[in-house]
Amino acid sequence: MVTDRFAHLISQELHHAYLIEGAADDFAALQAQLRAAYPNAEYAIREFDSFGIDDSRELVRLAHLRSFGQQLLLYRMDGCTGEAQNALLKLFEEPPSNTHFFVCVPSIQAILPTLRSRALVLHRTATDSATTNEGLTGATLIDATPAARIALLTPLVQEKDTHAATALLNSIETELHRRGVHATHPKVVEHIISVRDVLNDKGASLKILMESVALTIPRL
Repeated sequence: MVTDRFAHLISQELHHAYLIEGAADDFAALQAQLRAAYPNAEYAIREFDSFGIDDSRELVRLAHLRSFGQQLLLYRMDGCTGEAQNALLKLFEEPPSNTHFFVCVPSIQAILPTLRSRALVLHRTATDSATTNEGLTGATLIDATPAARIALLTPLVQEKDTHAATALLNSIETELHRRGVHATHPKVVEHIISVRDVLNDKGASLKILMESVALTIPRL
């Protein structure tokens, strides 16, 4: 069921902001899951064909309204202008206390890397990306030494499996957010996003790109 995708949200402390790749049914499932888990929270739910600068300003205003408890703001948009995204950078970086954002979009690739780096990204393939076809997880790679990371990547690189590489990058990004690395080492998350964006470009070297990720991740 699609609701299983968001089941983990009730088993851990909520992140301040989520960027969710999905469609209308995912957004409906998210609402159901959150309302079941947080029935006493205050909700603001909006849907847009195109999210613009005025909508960003309204979201900022809503987020800073006085709340007497937990505030969850759920937004789904088919498109979002670059100007609107830039207007949310400070809000996502310094959110009001007890306020959590859930932004659902058709494709994460349409979101600026600077905004992505300030949120926990839930990719559409999240259920497939925790483990690659070689059994390699983001957590396993992160916990390894730099030299061991390179060795772990060897089968994936030799097979030139860009699908598995994308899944692994998704898993790494999610795990880094879970550990708070997006806040302490934002450039690391931005590099992972950049690598994923060019992974399927003509002439891109899977070996160089994935090894750059392995060497960029700090020892945790």
